[in-house]
Amino acid sequence: MSKEEYLSIAESYYTEFESLKASSNFYDYEKSLAEMMQKLSSEYMEKQLNESSVTQDRRKKNSNPF
Repeated sequence: MSKEEYLSIAESYYTEFESLKASSNFYDYEKSLAEMMQKLSSEYMEKQLNESSVTQDRRKKNSNPF
């Protein structure tokens, strides 16, 4: 994944991050931030794994057992 691809994923969450400023208390802010960071990291990891995967079938065994 290139830097531009990562930045485009992060940019898609920017408005959500900015909306956190309107949170009424720190607990709501922290909870929402944690959820958004989890979605962002999940999307990033999924994209990374899809690029490095040779096959689309995740159940396929590798020829090298180690």
